[in-house]
Amino acid sequence: MQRAMVAKHVDSAVSGGAKLLYKSDVPEGSGNFYPVTVLSNLKQEMEIQKEETFGPVVAIASFDGSESSAITLANDTPYGLAACVYSKDAAKARRVSRQIRAGQVGINSYPLAVAPLSCPWVGHKGSGFGYHSGPDGWRQFSMPQSLVSEEPLVEDTA
Repeated sequence: MQRAMVAKHVDSAVSGGAKLLYKSDVPEGSGNFYPVTVLSNLKQEMEIQKEETFGPVVAIASFDGSESSAITLANDTPYGLAACVYSKDAAKARRVSRQIRAGQVGINSYPLAVAPLSCPWVGHKGSGFGYHSGPDGWRQFSMPQSLVSEEPLVEDTA
């Protein structure tokens, strides 16, 4: 099912004018392997730009180079699991990354590969509810309770 979704996104992009830069071989035999694929010349309205493909696909799109365009394009999706910002200017990369609505934003890195285990994994928008890992992720599995009294609360030692 997922393989079919990836193929649909890639095929739709190519038929809509995307350029296929690379497509690897896949192992012979059974399995749900999809070839590593690199596409360019993508248009923002393409499904592959708006949906979560979850496959070995690199989708390259150009833009005018402005921070505002980068932020607008990155946020132009109902999803927000992860994003990456690459720049030689670290201050610019931080400034842009703070405005992207995604659960993890890597600055000159792929966040899902380099994030420490203590970092909560969270999706924004339609990319999920709740999160896991890190103190915030673990906290969601507890139930806070407030005990309120005008008298001092003393621990029962019995």
